[in-house]
Amino acid sequence: MPSSVGRSDPDEIIRLLDENEQLRTALESALEENGRVVEDRDRLLTRIAVLGRELHALNLIKPAVPPEPQSTPSEAEMLVRQSQTDEELRVAFEELQVLTEELEVANTSLQKANSDLEVRVAGRTRELTEANSILRRTELRLSTLVNGIPQLVWRAGEGGQWTWASEQWEGFTGLSNEESRGFGWLEAFHPDDREGARRAWAQADRHNGFLFEGRLRLRDGGYRHFQTRASPVRAADGKILEWLGTCTDVDDILQLREQQSVLVDELQHRTRNLMAVVQAVMLRTIKGTRSLEEFRRCIDDRLEALARVQGLLSQRGSQRIAFDRLLRAELSAHVELDDDGNGKQIATSGPLGVPLATSLVQTFALALHELATNAVKYGALSQPTGLLEVGWDVTERPNGTHQLHVDWRERGVADMPDKDAVPRGGGYGRELIERALPYQLGAETSYGFTEDGVHCTISVPVAMDRKMMETING
Repeated sequence: MPSSVGRSDPDEIIRLLDENEQLRTALESALEENGRVVEDRDRLLTRIAVLGRELHALNLIKPAVPPEPQSTPSEAEMLVRQSQTDEELRVAFEELQVLTEELEVANTSLQKANSDLEVRVAGRTRELTEANSILRRTELRLSTLVNGIPQLVWRAGEGGQWTWASEQWEGFTGLSNEESRGFGWLEAFHPDDREGARRAWAQADRHNGFLFEGRLRLRDGGYRHFQTRASPVRAADGKILEWLGTCTDVDDILQLREQQSVLVDELQHRTRNLMAVVQAVMLRTIKGTRSLEEFRRCIDDRLEALARVQGLLSQRGSQRIAFDRLLRAELSAHVELDDDGNGKQIATSGPLGVPLATSLVQTFALALHELATNAVKYGALSQPTGLLEVGWDVTERPNGTHQLHVDWRERGVADMPDKDAVPRGGGYGRELIERALPYQLGAETSYGFTEDGVHCTISVPVAMDRKMMETING
């Protein structure tokens, strides 16, 4: 089979059709020539028959005895006429023999040409059948591709008048192929975006392409942002034959872009706040330490606490940080905890998942860090008989707002200082709890010494809805 078979190029199909047409023309010419020879033979046969009848008539009137020399002129004329007829008949028979031979040659040639033609037509028919089959498969693959891609595909003529729309278009917008033809597709766009689409089409020729971003209506009446593109299909002379276009859903991308912008703004705001916190921590640490070594040790601990809370903030995604996660992150930096957040000398209890506003997290984390550090250095976690109990709950105020109450209680600490004594560790933690938290977070706090340990309470506002409260309360 020729190498051209198997290609679905329309030019190849046109070539095969032209060749079949040439073969058909050749066969018709051969048949016409054969018909001409047959007609000549039939005319000659007719002439022979006429001559034969004339000769027969002359023989009937010919005398039985040959004419004497004294025959009348009429008999002589008859003899001349008979002789001429015999000669014409002989010539006619010779022509008939030649025409018969030509006819036999023409028939033989015609039979051979017809046989060759049948073989060639059969071969070309097989090629055309295979080429058509390939075209059908190609068309099926193209149709499957067009109807399978997520884009909404369409075709348009001059000025943006649609001539066809894919199944996805009808499935998404609810407009059928017929309803979308012409400028019917504009009905799927938001009314505020239709004029922009028309202007984009008016500029499409000059820009060698159509590009427009607008809102398309869903079947349920909602809208999503789509980017609509189209490219011209040009003839060899550059004339635009039609436009092929797609509509691509970019709504999620636009939302992500907006979220990214919000996150960047939040990051910038958080960075500025963090730098302010670091500066304040460093200044307060310098003020509360007596040596460079003590400063280095204290500032390292506090910066590590800030690093831990930044790690929590970066992992939260769109969710707020829960108080139990913040508490566990700080306590586990000092002692080993089990899966429930308890340790050998630590007992915690309270509802899980209480969300903290982002603005609370950094300062709250520093307060927990100072409490935990002092407990490890001087309090319940510094003595084998000590016990740290941390409990929390959420209550609703009469005005409908919610408060998170945290109770930090240390027990079993010997040699507790007087309440008027100079705070151990410089007093930064107590100052942070009693002054910074109320000022920055609107918290209500208390910090004091009991006979066997520190007792601290912190109450901060939290944003809770009824569903969260039902989940927390079990």
